[in-house]
Amino acid sequence: MIADAIQDPRPRPVDLAAALNASGIIGAWSWSPRDERCILDAGAADVLAGDSGLAGRPLPLSVAKACVHPEDRPAVVRQFKAVRARGGLFVAEYRTLSPSGQVRRILDRGRIPAGASSRRLGHGIIIDVTDASPPAAAAAEPADALTQAVDRALECREALEGVADTELQLLVDMLLLHLGRHIAKASTTGARGRGH
Repeated sequence: MIADAIQDPRPRPVDLAAALNASGIIGAWSWSPRDERCILDAGAADVLAGDSGLAGRPLPLSVAKACVHPEDRPAVVRQFKAVRARGGLFVAEYRTLSPSGQVRRILDRGRIPAGASSRRLGHGIIIDVTDASPPAAAAAEPADALTQAVDRALECREALEGVADTELQLLVDMLLLHLGRHIAKASTTGARGRGH
């Protein structure tokens, strides 16, 4: 969908490709619940699997997530499996470790359909947040308000599935991405606070 939106010849008030590049988007993924395989684009394959040559090939989760940092891998796989079992929003922030030893912090956000036999694909994007620094004074935000916002945005995204306007779908996806990133930062900040 992101590629469709970028390649869409309709004039836009902003340069969407530049906006996506500036936001740190590395790549995209698709998940087939029926086949239990992940398909990565070249950017995602490079960062998550360690080999951009794997792009476009159906990969088992173990290969598609091979470069997830060893310390983060169990939690990421556990979280993905939990969402895969029930369907819904998958949002995770974790580190990757490239074959050359480069560590990056990744925000992984997508949506997985419910049901292992579903013919629908799950889709998501990964964003490099390595250089993102948390706000100096993060205000405590009610988790319930963010959860409600995510629920409403997901309802909106589902309602747009039958609409042929990829720009509307992209806008809702960007809203979900921002909400997911905010929730991830809030949970990281909360975990640090509880650890002290």
